[in-house]
Amino acid sequence: MTAPVAQTARGADYDPITFSVMLSRFNNIANEMTLTLEYTAWTSILALARDYSCAIYDAVPRQICMFDALPIHTTSMHLVLAEMHRAFEGDVHEGDIFMCNAPYRGNTHVGDVVTAEPVFAEGRHLFWSVTKGHQLDVGAIAPSSIVPGAKNVWQEGLHIPPLKIYDRGKPREDVIDLYLTNLRYRDLLHGDLLAQLGSIGKGRARLEELVSDYGADEVLTYVDHIIDYADRRMAEEVRAIPDGTYTAEAWADSDGADSVNIPIRVSVTVDDDMVRVDYTGSGPQSPSGVNGTFATSQGAAAIPFMYYIDPDIPHNHGCFKHIDAYAPEGTICNATYPAATCCATTCPTDTMHDVVNKAMAAAVPDKVVAGGARAANMPNWAGIDERTGEPWAAMFFNNGGGAGACKGTDGWPILATLAAMGGLKSLVIEQLELLYPLLALEMEAEPDSMGMGEWIGGPGVRWVLRPIAGSAEVVTFGDGQQNPPHGVLGGTMGIGGGQYVEVESTGRRRYVSATGHYLVGPGEVRVGVSTGGGGYGNPIDRDPEQVRRDVRDGLVTRETAAAVCGVVLSDDWDPVIDVAATEARRAELAKVERPMVEPTAPAASTWLERDMREGDEYLLNPTVA
Repeated sequence: MTAPVAQTARGADYDPITFSVMLSRFNNIANEMTLTLEYTAWTSILALARDYSCAIYDAVPRQICMFDALPIHTTSMHLVLAEMHRAFEGDVHEGDIFMCNAPYRGNTHVGDVVTAEPVFAEGRHLFWSVTKGHQLDVGAIAPSSIVPGAKNVWQEGLHIPPLKIYDRGKPREDVIDLYLTNLRYRDLLHGDLLAQLGSIGKGRARLEELVSDYGADEVLTYVDHIIDYADRRMAEEVRAIPDGTYTAEAWADSDGADSVNIPIRVSVTVDDDMVRVDYTGSGPQSPSGVNGTFATSQGAAAIPFMYYIDPDIPHNHGCFKHIDAYAPEGTICNATYPAATCCATTCPTDTMHDVVNKAMAAAVPDKVVAGGARAANMPNWAGIDERTGEPWAAMFFNNGGGAGACKGTDGWPILATLAAMGGLKSLVIEQLELLYPLLALEMEAEPDSMGMGEWIGGPGVRWVLRPIAGSAEVVTFGDGQQNPPHGVLGGTMGIGGGQYVEVESTGRRRYVSATGHYLVGPGEVRVGVSTGGGGYGNPIDRDPEQVRRDVRDGLVTRETAAAVCGVVLSDDWDPVIDVAATEARRAELAKVERPMVEPTAPAASTWLERDMREGDEYLLNPTVA
């Protein structure tokens, strides 16, 4: 551990070497839990795409550590764990294992199943070993765990309140059977459940070893030190932000039903070492599954501040205690029962996350990130393989859009969603085609898809898939096509992008909104063009040589290089900069004042109107009866 740890430590019982070893041990345990789940899961959403998180909590519960996890999970998982603790207060024993996925009991959304095992040592309950895994299916009205067309909790899937699936080491086979009986892909999801149990079992065993090595009191003392250290460091970081109230507005594409451009408003107040994030003024809750939960509102408020701070600070309870989030009940940000909330982790939560960055652009311009992709092209596919008669399903993140740029760095490609911040994985095309009756025809970066700036957003992706053994159902659950990722501090916005089904024999297209449930039949392909992230800084400040390389590499067209960045290039395959023409063009562009944030109004994307052709149709939030 670095010197500042020792310098900021408190108490005679503190030893910096032991502190470093303890922190590393906890991180290594969480990492081993993560790898255990990855290597033993049965479905691609966990084993290959890594849509899960592992973390360790003390008995309170306070988060001690997570490792290589998804931010939307680990900024809120303490809430569902606390619900489990309350539900079984006085009835938590060694060998118990608990499960919960209920969004109105502290969970993020119905698709995320939490499994938790209490860890006992020296006769005391000391820790919780916890996993949260996004399930391929939860028994909803459509073959997906995220169904934007769900109208209430009974249509979005099986809600599991806190319950025991192991009681003092003995599996409750009746409860496990009840769970699996309600799912479409029983064997696969039983395998995933066993993988989650193996992961938390690994965490329990390693925590018991840690206590055996040092003793319970010593370990708990350093748990306090680890949390206190993060607390002190986080307080310093927040105090460095100018006190004040910062406001912004963003828009979700739709409510999953008939309304579009739903306002998401935020007021961020910084006072000394505390941040208050308030979503008052946001639109009413949706009649569909496009609603946030209490847990996702807490996560959306916290995630941006987790990457504003020094990355050496452990992300634990000591950080979270400095962020207070409020989203009025009955709004799209925090729906009330029995509203469906199956899209909550991404929609509207990604927009709630993005709007915080908009608000903070004026306060911490060197730390904010431009707008990122918001799950608009991450489809869930399902069908019956006509060759075998077997049902199949998969959720892919290959078509996810790019991340926003920040000061000094271009955005990442395939961010996929702000909820995961790059933590998800794309499937290798060869694996995809071996596992599922699909043929990938194209997967390549989409030119000019990102916002331009001194630093440009990560590019979007064009992805074309064809079902090869019968029709396929596609469920999408995103946002950010009509309201694209914003540019910041003079940067331009991303394109928004979109998706459509094309009949190969005629070229006719059915365009589909960011949320929807539709069919891709024989002789048809599904085409997704994801947005790139927003740009940071004025495009005319981008290094001309870097612009030249962007054009050479096919990320940016010559037309955009000249029109937006002011860099004029030759027509050669490896272009040459026309220095005189570039100086003249940049002088002309310098007369135009760029806004702090772009866009400033809803429905700013023009991709759809530019891409659609005569005879094509557009479907808003379609459903398959």
